[in-house]
Amino acid sequence: MALDASLVITVAQNAIISTRQSEIEKIMVKEFGAKGTVLTGASSRNTMIQPLEGSVIDLFVLLHPELGQHNTPAGLMIKVVDVLRAHYPDAEISAKTHSIVVAMPEFVFHVVPSFFRQDKGYIVADANNQLWKKTNPAIHYYALDEDNHKHKSLLLPVIRIIKYWNECNGSLFNNYYLELLIRDILSGQKFESLVEAIKYFFKEAVTLVVFTIDDPSDNGKQMDGLKDITKMMEAMQQFIDCYGHIVEAKLYESEGNLMQAYKEFGKIFGGYYPGYVDMMAKKLDANGITGIEALQILRDAT
Repeated sequence: MALDASLVITVAQNAIISTRQSEIEKIMVKEFGAKGTVLTGASSRNTMIQPLEGSVIDLFVLLHPELGQHNTPAGLMIKVVDVLRAHYPDAEISAKTHSIVVAMPEFVFHVVPSFFRQDKGYIVADANNQLWKKTNPAIHYYALDEDNHKHKSLLLPVIRIIKYWNECNGSLFNNYYLELLIRDILSGQKFESLVEAIKYFFKEAVTLVVFTIDDPSDNGKQMDGLKDITKMMEAMQQFIDCYGHIVEAKLYESEGNLMQAYKEFGKIFGGYYPGYVDMMAKKLDANGITGIEALQILRDAT
């Protein structure tokens, strides 16, 4: 679909990410003898969306265990941030995550000093609580990949589109929470289209958003959905409204009123999804109208 295609990070943008990753990796190898770096989070799961500017990308730096043995969690974070500040003066330790925030011209890295645990993820430094914590981002990565396969590759596009919807509507929700919520809601369901899956998500989400979700990558951690808990009623109303818009849009589409269906979808996705041309093309194909005749009709309609 047109919207999802426009949300996927491009090859050129991935090249920029790799270049910036290499810059930090070289610094960490030189200063700490690091074993390398690993991209985790939405970028590795292919659920990060456009625009790249302002996106947060998790970058795990794989350090030798001796550094953990000879430093406290806070001490290690201070050493790493001091080194990074020599190259990125605005680098700072995050108060909310176990990472160092490094702003690049194109996006933001959350650099996570870590130690590899064989087949069990990583140990990371919790500077605020002076603790070494276990985490395993691969658990969510593989579970998401498996579920996407079960959904015939519909799950990842749905996640990207719902993240876009979140940004269009005030970014009330934590995007990682949305990933977990979408995966839970769609689990065990079968859908033939993105619209059906998104419609089902909005219908079910309104009763679940009040609950926390277990973070599979961090045993015992509970994820809150909203960035601001005081906006709970607003968030629930958005789910109700969006479900209603999709029901109306599907009704208009079934009646052949594609322009009105397009306008109804536009109330959710800013006019980009699924797009008047997409719906027209679908209808023409269903009626066996192809080639030059179809192109002429599309040109006249738009």
